[in-house]
Amino acid sequence: MSDKDNTFSTGQIKKISECHSSLGKNNQLAAPKLQRWKDLNQAIIDWMNNDAIEETSIAIAEKNNFQFYDEIQKKILSNLFSKYRELYPKKDTEFEFSYITKDTTQVINNEEYAITSHFTYSYNDGVSTEFVKLKTAHDPDPSLIDRAILTKFRKDNEEYITAALEKNELQDIELVDNPDAIIEQHFEILKSYITNRQKRNPGDHCSICNMASRCGQFPLINSDKITNRVREVKISKTNLVKLNNCERRAAWNVQYGIPREDFVEFETESTATKFHTYTQQMLVNNQNFLDVKNIDLFNDLTTDEEATLRENLFKKYSELITKLKEYKNLKITDSEYQLGFTCIVDGVSTKDGEVIEKKVATIFMGKADLVGRADGVPIIVELKTRPEIPEDLLEAQLYALGASLILRTEEVIVLHVYSLNDQTFNKERRFELSELDSVKKKFIEISKKPASWLPFDALSTRYTIGDWCQYCEFKTTCSEYR
Repeated sequence: MSDKDNTFSTGQIKKISECHSSLGKNNQLAAPKLQRWKDLNQAIIDWMNNDAIEETSIAIAEKNNFQFYDEIQKKILSNLFSKYRELYPKKDTEFEFSYITKDTTQVINNEEYAITSHFTYSYNDGVSTEFVKLKTAHDPDPSLIDRAILTKFRKDNEEYITAALEKNELQDIELVDNPDAIIEQHFEILKSYITNRQKRNPGDHCSICNMASRCGQFPLINSDKITNRVREVKISKTNLVKLNNCERRAAWNVQYGIPREDFVEFETESTATKFHTYTQQMLVNNQNFLDVKNIDLFNDLTTDEEATLRENLFKKYSELITKLKEYKNLKITDSEYQLGFTCIVDGVSTKDGEVIEKKVATIFMGKADLVGRADGVPIIVELKTRPEIPEDLLEAQLYALGASLILRTEEVIVLHVYSLNDQTFNKERRFELSELDSVKKKFIEISKKPASWLPFDALSTRYTIGDWCQYCEFKTTCSEYR
């Protein structure tokens, strides 16, 4: 191998397949599930390597690794720890936990590169070896490239297993029929990355990207740079609205990752989703969308829909086009486009269980339904199939400031189009330099809230009781810990 590190994990390959700019230096981004995973992993290792009686080894492992968490997160960790012990009780086998890998290599530009699939533990009873991936997510399935590597390099005495704690079960990792083709496909992804490491491709993956504050898609609004000493928090458009109503609801989503209870978001209705999808297909990069014949093509997209729904969708789309006719030289160039920015303010963190002062960066981000230009001015079009609500202004301000920064413009139009059953109407907001400066000050003030959140103490955040409580994804858990 070359002196420089040319090894990429399967997780890193997945990241760069989405966006090359997703790889970078480690930072202090709030990743609560990952942080709990690390401490759970260490507790399992401590427990396995402790020869004391079971109750003592469990108590010591929990005390050493869970002590700085609040009561609610201790309960989450203890529950996960208990599930693992049930799935894998101690037995007379050789236990290994240190950097267990399966690698595949290829020469690119005269240098050898490796793609590596990791395991968390292995158990060897002298006859066979079980390789285990520890997963705490709701979707524990290994990636396709993981499965291809394991298929290619599997030995007869090896078993590959996922300890899926959320599902409380052990799952055999399914092998594949064409590992070489899959491996080659992923080396092509790596080759593309090597030739253009900074290529940016904003999308849904931005919401979980470690480099979101540094790639340029979400520019800094009150600082020249961000360092690895700055703690970071991401606030999506959805959680920004929640933050506006109840600080705890937003914090439990983005800072602490408290498991959600069953709930239904207001705007996940199938009619709204379908209207968005079909409209975006019709408008993006379509220069003739105002033409009557082109409007009729909408029906071709919806042929599989039930007749009444199809008629309703076409009515909404036709009325939308009528509203868009008011804008000269309108061109829609993209959909579901990530816009946002980053604020850095004074805040707090914790070190060895103690509260310390620390700079905190908050990344505000959201997906705009449609983006383009109207007579050369950037325009963001938001499609709503519900009545107007006060929080729509906050959404418009987020998009306007994000677009002005990334496009370096002093004017942005944000257009909300409300397509209701009985009418369609517009709400246009034009943001110029003075309005954008006011928005910037507003979000700097808002960012002081997440800056005050203590990383290991979910119960430190304030809650506000209101109508939103009945729709809250944490309402039962929250009431227990008030």
